Amino acid sequence: MYTAGFLLFIGIFSLAFWVLIFLSAFALPYAITMYVIEMLKGKKADKAAH
Repeated sequence: MYTAGFLLFIGIFSLAFWVLIFLSAFALPYAITMYVIEMLKGKKADKAAH
């Protein structure tokens, strides 16, 4: 009985661990990079308008 619960805990923990790895290694840097690029494009467009 305890083995199934322990395996469920380990499974959920490992899934959460890999989600955190994915977010920190790919998704967050990608989102920050896209945000910075959009801000730089906005500033260039601002300067061209004036």
